[in-house]
Amino acid sequence: MQMRTSHLEIRKRILDEKGRISDEELFSSPAFAAYLSDIGETVAKRYGRPFRVKTFWDTDPGADAAWTDNHTITINTGNHITMSFPVRETKALSLVGMLAHEAGHINYTDFRALSTYHRALDQGRFYPKRMKNLTPAEEKAVEELQQFAADGDKAALSVVAYVAHTLCNLSEDAYIEEQMCRNFPGRLRTGILINRQRMGEQSISITEMQDRQMGELSILMNLLIQYCFQGTVNNVDGYQGPLLDVLNGCIPYIDDSKLTEDPRIRFDAVNHILLKLWDYLAPLIEEARKKPPEEVLQQLSEQLQETSNAPNGSGRPVGYFAPKEKNDPNSRFDVNGVSEQDGDRIALTQTDDLEAETGGSVAFDQNYGGAGYEACGKDIDRLLASVAEDRVNTRMEQELSEELQAEANRIHYGNAHLGVQVTVNRMSMVPEYLAQEYSRISAPLLLLSKRMQKQVLQVLKDRRQGGKQNGLLMGRRLEARSLVRNDGRYFYKNNLPQDKVELAVALLVDESGSMGCLDRITTARAASIVIYDFCKRLRIPVMIMGHTASGKQVELFSYADFDSIDGKDCYRMMDMSARGCNRDGAALRYVAEQLVKRPEQHKLLILISDGQPNDDGYTGTGAEADLRGIRREYTNKGVTLFAAAIGDDRENIERIYQEGYLDITDLNQLPQNLARLIARYVRVA
Repeated sequence: MQMRTSHLEIRKRILDEKGRISDEELFSSPAFAAYLSDIGETVAKRYGRPFRVKTFWDTDPGADAAWTDNHTITINTGNHITMSFPVRETKALSLVGMLAHEAGHINYTDFRALSTYHRALDQGRFYPKRMKNLTPAEEKAVEELQQFAADGDKAALSVVAYVAHTLCNLSEDAYIEEQMCRNFPGRLRTGILINRQRMGEQSISITEMQDRQMGELSILMNLLIQYCFQGTVNNVDGYQGPLLDVLNGCIPYIDDSKLTEDPRIRFDAVNHILLKLWDYLAPLIEEARKKPPEEVLQQLSEQLQETSNAPNGSGRPVGYFAPKEKNDPNSRFDVNGVSEQDGDRIALTQTDDLEAETGGSVAFDQNYGGAGYEACGKDIDRLLASVAEDRVNTRMEQELSEELQAEANRIHYGNAHLGVQVTVNRMSMVPEYLAQEYSRISAPLLLLSKRMQKQVLQVLKDRRQGGKQNGLLMGRRLEARSLVRNDGRYFYKNNLPQDKVELAVALLVDESGSMGCLDRITTARAASIVIYDFCKRLRIPVMIMGHTASGKQVELFSYADFDSIDGKDCYRMMDMSARGCNRDGAALRYVAEQLVKRPEQHKLLILISDGQPNDDGYTGTGAEADLRGIRREYTNKGVTLFAAAIGDDRENIERIYQEGYLDITDLNQLPQNLARLIARYVRVA
């Protein structure tokens, strides 16, 4: 089978494809996820808290934009804030801002302290301490909270908890973004700031919120969100009224909480803000006592989303975090696990007062001109090229699958396989989990491959450099000094330099159900990985296929092909599995035919099997006779067959295939055994 297209044609197809890539295809691609992961590594390395990045695409306005569980950052690349930007460069920076926000939670949020705060609130207490110097109205609010807890008033406590939790999110989001902007002044800071700016542009005014008949609590919380991230509120209509008075009373606590590293100071600020909003909670509490509290709080959540343009539906400006409730299987957060790994957080101590330095300020820079990162356009162009290349590779892999199937249809499989249908299966797109699994287990197998390479490299070096070969039993040139050896090895020859290794290798793996016993298929998969890497490193053409059957329906699985395009064959081999029956003769003939067409002088076919052919009408001595006949036929056509066995399968293998046996039971012996076999053909080629 000839190569289907040139590398020049591949590059042309990639360039043509770039112009047809949509935002969804670009931002939900593995290439863009890898781009975000590379940026995230900068943050992870500084703080020693590794995480991975996952992306998905959802353009629903109510869909969450991003979140983290302290191990994985998940980003919705189709969120409505990002998609509101006009060009891809700013959309990409917006997503970097989402990444920066969630990385900020991993680096700076104290989840254990947050969980403590909420537990105390459920018990009618304010953490970290009872507040002093309160107004009479605020003292009354504290007493009411204690009474809610004493009465077990779940409706009232749920409203208080929701509002407090939203305020904690707001305070924490503002704090971690300030920290990220201060410590990472490049793209990460720029991404955070352009998201803030876009949210500010989309925020609606106080009067418009009133016109929409929003509740006063919803309006106040939206104003807090606006001030927290824009340093101002949208009051374009010049509203003057009590809501602004309440907001002005909250602003000093907001300013303090954005700058402090001590979470207890932020919780104290949230407590004071909660008390200033207390009177506005009363209508919601009464409503929650009449209706299911979840329904009332959902309505409040929708109002916050509608008016603040927060992308996740709970008034949370960018991402969100939450403490894990005990025994809650649906929680995204494992607070205990995080705290055990977090050794530099402030230990919880009993305190009677809070102390902080005086001074400090918060400024909103409306003249900010960007980070000066001029390569953002090049980044997008590079990612577009990567996505285009993936798409072209996928199409060409599909073309390869069609060619492989056409080859299968052209082959005459012999009388023993009349009426048999052969299907060639090849993944045009490789699932990410196979690549991850390969990366997880491949290291020791690749070391075995390196051992094999070392044993063959000297032979290859001699071939490519040329030289004199002594001690031959036959030849045209007699070496006089060898006559004293009296062993018949008197001849020599001069080898010419050769760059090309005249050897092609094919590996055929039995994937019948019985291969699942005694870890046969596991050993076969491991051996395939070693052989594939060995051949690719030494530029030896290699094909690896698996086979199974059911009722005269033969299924071939193309893992590695001589003409593979995308370079992902090593991952495809992870799909090798024990499946159904096996019709070895048909599969063996197909692979042997592919080798016969190769231009290399030597063709080596290695069969890994348990030596038990079994399919409808194809079993026992008749099937074994068919296999011996196929072996003789293709030996005459220049294909050398070696049958590999695992453990006790040797007796079956030797009975069927006779000489040419290879034991792969001990993978540690595989490099020596297989290298000796390969070197034999490399040397004589």
